[in-house]
Amino acid sequence: MNKGIRHHVRPYTVGSLVAAAGLAWIASPANAQDMPPAGTLTSSTAEGQSSPPAPPPSPPAVQGPLVSTDGPAEPRKKKGFFSRFIDEEDHGLDFSNFLAGGGFIPVPIIITEPAVDGGFGLAAAFISTHPGKPRQITKHIIGAFKTGNGSDGIGYFQSGYLFDGRLNYKFGIGHGKITLESFPSFAPQGVQYTNKYDYGILGSAMLHLKDDRFSLGPLLDFRKLSSRLDIQGLPDDFASNFNHTLHTGALGFGFHFDNRDNPLTPTKGTNAYIEGKFNRGAFGSDRDYETYAVETYAFDKFTSNLRFGYKFELKAIRGDFPVYFAPAIDLRGVQAMQYQGMNVLSTELELTWQLTPRWALLGFGGGGTSDGGSRRIYKDSGAIWAGGAGFRYKLARKLGFDAGMDFAYGPGGFVFYLQFGHAWSLGMD
Repeated sequence: MNKGIRHHVRPYTVGSLVAAAGLAWIASPANAQDMPPAGTLTSSTAEGQSSPPAPPPSPPAVQGPLVSTDGPAEPRKKKGFFSRFIDEEDHGLDFSNFLAGGGFIPVPIIITEPAVDGGFGLAAAFISTHPGKPRQITKHIIGAFKTGNGSDGIGYFQSGYLFDGRLNYKFGIGHGKITLESFPSFAPQGVQYTNKYDYGILGSAMLHLKDDRFSLGPLLDFRKLSSRLDIQGLPDDFASNFNHTLHTGALGFGFHFDNRDNPLTPTKGTNAYIEGKFNRGAFGSDRDYETYAVETYAFDKFTSNLRFGYKFELKAIRGDFPVYFAPAIDLRGVQAMQYQGMNVLSTELELTWQLTPRWALLGFGGGGTSDGGSRRIYKDSGAIWAGGAGFRYKLARKLGFDAGMDFAYGPGGFVFYLQFGHAWSLGMD
């Protein structure tokens, strides 16, 4: 599906996780059984006979039932269903044990993105980690959504590791209809269009080098969509991108570096990569064009309770590309796809204050710019700024998985996001 829609989970607000129901039961031990009293040893003498030597004294008779030397059995309680959501360390709400047993987090997707007029959806996120290798996290996510402007979709995403962690993979498949606005230079107020995806398939397979912080490997991106634009009289170099079916097929290559302490909610380390994808007729694409990305996400701590994160994204597109696939500034507080161009830069700084082991407050701010490039379909944006604040709760302590809300202000006003994992998760490797 079009990555332009950020399902703010950052939506991924206000909504509570689905609570599960169950009863605890108690296993009663068997009652101790009474045993007959032990007999008493006696000696007697026959009449007229001399008395034999007295035998050694007999042990005292044991009266009453035998008692186990282990003491009485204590009643044992089997943990109830709800106990799987309570952390044994601080007794807080926590999904670690539930996920470790193959469970999932139901994620309400409350879409606050102005570009699609809000919306709602639901996803099930299955997350597990390799025993002894906490950085090797496997994710299975399935979800569906519907928005206020008529967009809807369903999709599945999976990522994990193979060959004892030497290869990590990602793939996703989606189907849906996305209605968005584009802001070309001749129509700064925006032009609405709809892309209906028969399918979109994205994937990668990254082989880790001897120093497993480094990995490289192939990328793929295949889509079939039909586009619709109902406005007449638009310039041909823009209008010709719509009202027909388009197949895209791209193969590419990526080189990645990752030494984050946790891939879900990092607190230290860097995730950086360089990628290029090439759409060609030989791969089934109706158009020949290329996309490039250079991205860095860095995390560290000032003190044990104060940490920071920094994002740098540089994206570019070249060739005979569909105008709606041009990259756009990606910042909290900026409407999706509002500032597009052939070259786009987005940067953001985030400060997090850990109030308690569970709760944290954060502030963030950033800027971006887009360059229209040689085709000049879009105007240069100039400097665009946005920022805000939010909070986090550690929802799965053993996985380092946070959830919370962000409140941002940008050129279009206020917007809020529901976050599961880090706000930059969609961009990070």
